[in-house]
Parts: sequence; structure tokens; C-alpha cells
Amino acid sequence: MPPATLFTYLARRMIYALIGLAAALAGIVFLADFIENLRFVGKVGAGFAFALEITLLRLPSIAQSLLPFIFLFGAIWMFTQLNRRSEIAVMRSAGLSAWRLIAPSAFIAGLFGFAVITLLDPISARMMAYGDKLKLQSRGQNSSSLVRVFGDGIWLRQRDSDETLVINAASFDETRGILKGVTIWRLGADAEFNERIDAPEASFSGRTIELKDALMKSATGAISQRTPKYSVPTSLTLADLRENTPAPETMSVWDLPHFILLAEAAGLPTVRYNIRFHDLCATPLKLTAMVLIAALFSLGPMRSGGGSRLLFLAVAAGFALYIFAEVSNALGESGIAPPILAAWTPALVATIFAVTMMMRFEEA
Repeated sequence: MPPATLFTYLARRMIYALIGLAAALAGIVFLADFIENLRFVGKVGAGFAFALEITLLRLPSIAQSLLPFIFLFGAIWMFTQLNRRSEIAVMRSAGLSAWRLIAPSAFIAGLFGFAVITLLDPISARMMAYGDKLKLQSRGQNSSSLVRVFGDGIWLRQRDSDETLVINAASFDETRGILKGVTIWRLGADAEFNERIDAPEASFSGRTIELKDALMKSATGAISQRTPKYSVPTSLTLADLRENTPAPETMSVWDLPHFILLAEAAGLPTVRYNIRFHDLCATPLKLTAMVLIAALFSLGPMRSGGGSRLLFLAVAAGFALYIFAEVSNALGESGIAPPILAAWTPALVATIFAVTMMMRFEEA
């Protein structure tokens, strides 16, 4: 069989396996998330169509998180079927190396991983962000505090029935919990301007923002007034700055570098965003590692009872890699390990392990 024909044949078999498995897992994920969203809409008084919309918006992002398992189980299925029909034995007896058999599937894994991070993830991230926004609106949390980071610093917004606070800070000192270079606009219920307050520093204290050496100017006042200390009632807390920034899952690989630079300049924690960025960049290698692990346990002779044991070991190795990745990310988020190391280590370790074992298998 010519090399190009063999490559095309194995690649086509891999694609068919991936499509079938992806459809099955996506259906399971859709049903599980749809049931959960039905419970959610029952609490907020929304309807069936809203639950369906939220589920469809979240589905691409959730399915993307299952890609390593899709490639693992898809490759196991493809190699096992070839093995049971003795196609692997025939190819091997013709002098083909194991790497020739693995190359098409590994190529598809790397190519698809690149397509995911450059094309599919930006779409799924925006859909996830929009779905989260709809869920907040359905809870009546349009008035909840919003945190955004731009080139001119941090912006926070708090809206309630009486007034809206719009807060801009040049930077945030996380160790002291202090906002620097603060400007606050107090707007009325109809968005009319009531007061502007400027202060070099501000801190959160209970249900108020304490501003030092504040300069105030009201809508009717012609002269600004300065006071050593001024308190503004608010429901915002330090946790809003640390937790209510946009979720990393709602940002694509194209958005993350710029946001990380802005957040670092503003003094906000960026560990989760760095891990997310490097985890996305490691996707092609991670998917390729899954194919190598599947081949490692699926290319051997299917002796009586031995095939089931090998398949069990392949599945166990895949789940072990998933747990290893979760632990590694947790170490990165806690600051114990650098984000780049936490994101890349699982994929690198899995690839090195699989390549090493495949070399031993090829020599045997």
C-alpha cells in the first residue's frame, strides 16, 4: 500500500472514530447540563427555551474540556478495531513501523489542537461569556458589581435601586488592599450626575469605601470641597476585585495576553489567566499525548484476556493524566509552581512517557 494511501486510510478511520465519540459525549453533556439548567430556570421563573439557549451556549466550551478524553477513547477504539481485524498484524508483517501507524492519528491530534486554540476556542469562549451574562440577568443581578480592566486601570460598577457607583482606580495594591488614584462618580436612579469624588487612596471597610484626602464636587456645587476622610456606602468588597473579574474560560488565546498585561499593570492577580493561556497553548501536545498513550496500549497483540487488561490500563492512564493536570493547575494557582510549568508539565510528562514506552515496544 503506498504511503499516502495508508496515511489517508488511517487518518480517515481516526476521524470517523472521533466524530462518533464526540457526538456521543456531546449528547451526554448536553442532557446533563440541560437538566441542570432546567432546575436553574425553575428557580428564577424562566422558561424551557431559555434553558435550551443557555445549554447550547455552554455546550462548546464544556465539550472542549472533554477533548483529551475524546482523542484518548477515539484512538483506543480505532486501534482496537484495526487490531481485532488483524490489520495491524498485516501492516507490521509488511515491515511498517509502529510510528507509521501512529503518525496519521498524531498528526490529526496536533492539527486539531491548533485549530481549537486558534479558531474554535475564541468562539466557545464568547458563547460561554454570553451564557454567563444571561444567567446573571435572569437572577436579577444586573445591579451586581462589575469589574473590568482597561488601559486606564480598574473599573468597578455597582448599581441598585437608589444610585449607581462607577469607580475607576489606577492600580490595586493587593498586599494592603488599597486602591490608588481613585475617582468615583455617583449617579442617580435615572443616571443623572450627583457627585464626583477624587482621592489618592481608597480602602474597603465593611459596607463603605473609605477615601483619604478626598476632593468632592457635586452636580450643583461650583466649588470643590476637600476632606481628610470621606465614606461612600457600597456593597463592593475586596473579594469583588479578586473574584469578579472575567472568568479565564470566557477569554480566548488571543485575548488573554493583552488582559494579563493590563491586569498586572493594575495590580490584579493573573495566575489563573496565565495558567489558562499556557494550558490552551499545550492543547496540541496534550491531544497528541493521548493518541500516543492509546496506541501504546492498543497496538499489542490481543491475546485472550490480555486485550481487556490493556484497554483498562489505557483508560486508567488517561484518567491519571487528567488528575495529574488538575493537581498541577492547583499547584500553579496556589503559587507553589510557576504557571507555565503547571500548565505544560502534564502534557510533557505524558508525551515523554508514551514516546519512551513506544520506543521499547518498537524494539521488542
